[in-house]
Amino acid sequence: MERFVIDETTNTLVKCNHSIWWERLDYLIIPHQYKGKQIDRISSHCFDYLQINLLCIEEGVKYLDDCALENAHVLNVKLPRGLKIGKRCFAGSELEEILLPRSLHIIKEETFLNCKNLKSVWAQSGLNTISYDAFKGCENLTEAHFHILKDVRDRAFAGCTSLETLELGYQIKQLGNDIFNGCHSLKSLEIRGYFDKLEERTFSGADGLESLTLWTHAESLYFPPDGFQDTCLKEISLTGDFEPIVKKRCCFPEDVVLKMYRGQKALEILGYYFNIEIVA
Repeated sequence: MERFVIDETTNTLVKCNHSIWWERLDYLIIPHQYKGKQIDRISSHCFDYLQINLLCIEEGVKYLDDCALENAHVLNVKLPRGLKIGKRCFAGSELEEILLPRSLHIIKEETFLNCKNLKSVWAQSGLNTISYDAFKGCENLTEAHFHILKDVRDRAFAGCTSLETLELGYQIKQLGNDIFNGCHSLKSLEIRGYFDKLEERTFSGADGLESLTLWTHAESLYFPPDGFQDTCLKEISLTGDFEPIVKKRCCFPEDVVLKMYRGQKALEILGYYFNIEIVA
């Protein structure tokens, strides 16, 4: 029995055969070339009924289709350069940690949805977008590190109740709603980049958040009414020479301390309404 079943018209791996029911493997290598056949893609649910400690995909394989490892019993993966990852690719899998390939530009919708065992995520430079619900429900995720993110969309980390460390990089341009909803363990957060507005519910449900730093190079920054009301924020540090756009005084919680540097454009406007602590 051949280990790999390949559709030669599309160079797609469509099935990985198993010798016994729920075969256990220390590692499995997916080659780019197999017995004269080429593997460019890996189709959905290829690894059902396998338990794999380490899945290695060789360079040359270009795409993991939607749901390729959905609900798979795969603990660790090694991904090649040039690989693109489809929607729900790892959703519900037993993945424990992942290093994303340098060439990956977008994490698509629900890619890691409900990965209950996922503890850490590391992204190299190149990744710029995290789509809707990408890590939603990863309740044991404790750390996630990104470098040049530009767009973080709705509910990206919602339900990540153990998340303590989140690095978003320094090029953020757009933030969605409910990104940190249910992130009870996330106490502090820094957002840096070129964003010019916060959505009404960007921080909704981030009920563990106590310290927030907003650092933007944009010319203006819009603060929505009640945008921070579902948090436990004690201090917000504002950095950048932006003009604040504030429609209602309730845009900040009453007890929060705003920290700013002397000479900031926003100081004159916000200082009229709120208590400001000047940072030396």
